[in-house]
Amino acid sequence: MKLSARQTLTGAGAVLLLAAAACSSSGSPPSSAGSASSSSFGVNATGTVQFWARTVSKTLAQKLVGEFNATHKNLQVKLTLTSINDDVTSLATSIRAGDPPDVVGLNDIDVPTFTRNGSFMDLTSAIDKLPDKQALSPGHMGLATYQGKLYGVPYWADLSVLWYNKTLFREAGLNPDDPPTTYAQILSDAQAINKLGHGINGFTFAGDCQGCLGFTVQPGIWADGTHLTSGDIGSQTANVSGNTPLENALTLYRQLWTQHLVPDNDRTDNGTTWGEDFAAGKIGIMPGGYGQLVNLVKASQLGSEFMDTPLPGSNGGYSTFDGGDDFAIPSAAKNPSGAWEFIQWVLQTQQQDQYPALGATPIRTDVLTPGFSAENPEDAVALKALAKGYAPVTLVYDQMFNQAGGPWFQMFTTAVYDGNMSVALQQGQSGLARLLQQASS
Repeated sequence: MKLSARQTLTGAGAVLLLAAAACSSSGSPPSSAGSASSSSFGVNATGTVQFWARTVSKTLAQKLVGEFNATHKNLQVKLTLTSINDDVTSLATSIRAGDPPDVVGLNDIDVPTFTRNGSFMDLTSAIDKLPDKQALSPGHMGLATYQGKLYGVPYWADLSVLWYNKTLFREAGLNPDDPPTTYAQILSDAQAINKLGHGINGFTFAGDCQGCLGFTVQPGIWADGTHLTSGDIGSQTANVSGNTPLENALTLYRQLWTQHLVPDNDRTDNGTTWGEDFAAGKIGIMPGGYGQLVNLVKASQLGSEFMDTPLPGSNGGYSTFDGGDDFAIPSAAKNPSGAWEFIQWVLQTQQQDQYPALGATPIRTDVLTPGFSAENPEDAVALKALAKGYAPVTLVYDQMFNQAGGPWFQMFTTAVYDGNMSVALQQGQSGLARLLQQASS
């Protein structure tokens, strides 16, 4: 079973617990053997490593831990799976109690909340020594960076892509080997497919799923070279007013909606049935997660009937939402050296090459070899986008993008469904600015 995009979108954080955790997570200073700058850090460690991973990565985590334990007799990893609904709270509670795991696989969007208050170990020295550091997912690494220091590395990736139905492309007179690379092509291809009738629509989106929309709409904005926030944590500002790439993205969705190129029930799709109409062969184009569709269709349909392509910007270029998890070592970990040895092992090519079969996308761009592409063509598309991926670095992502009353969804609704772009942008600017100001105070 592939990892689901909707499952990787961040949930409510444990901000109040974390505020208290900052005072009690520092513990005793690490010994020289446990310091990331030590030459012995992560080398021939012994003992047990407590690893907490979210249940969404269960298959991947169990396989990796099993193989590691089978090949490291003096160092064993004990896996604990945490619920995706309370993983942040569980981790914050353990940190506050001074008894955290040695390594955690945490939703990457949630990492900045912990790094800001000193809950995670500074791994800059150890990460800088990695021979393939430059190949690691830039979006994941960005979320693990705070004030120029590195507090984590990628664990696994869940990336957004643009799926399309090759059969419907042929029937509509379109070239199935020429998927959309611009907004204009998305619109024209959707129009052509929509004309097929018989309950077929050109496009679909989960129109009442705030996180789903953030996961799939934002990459087009990033592909055009801009973001919705500016600056570093603590001094961030909203970048909505005058943001032409944002307006272009909202305009595209407004056109798709008003031209009836999407099913009418898209407006009330809260994500629970997201992608099912596409998997049933009734939709031409669908932005979504790589692993999302793989869970819904037969393996024989991938490549032959359904194929993915990177999410494009308005006039070309592409990006992806770098979802998934980061590895981090809590500051009060009892065996940080063992944790780092395990992390380094997971990052090796031999382990990364197994990811597609275990339901995940690798987090190293250099894994994208001709052999990998031939064996995993759909996942190769996601991995190609990884090099240009991004994820917003903020303490209030959940409040901004994942809540029904949040500024992102309010802005989307006003622009796309109500057709009032100027009011929508004003709502987005003021709403994001308010949350960022609160996070900075």
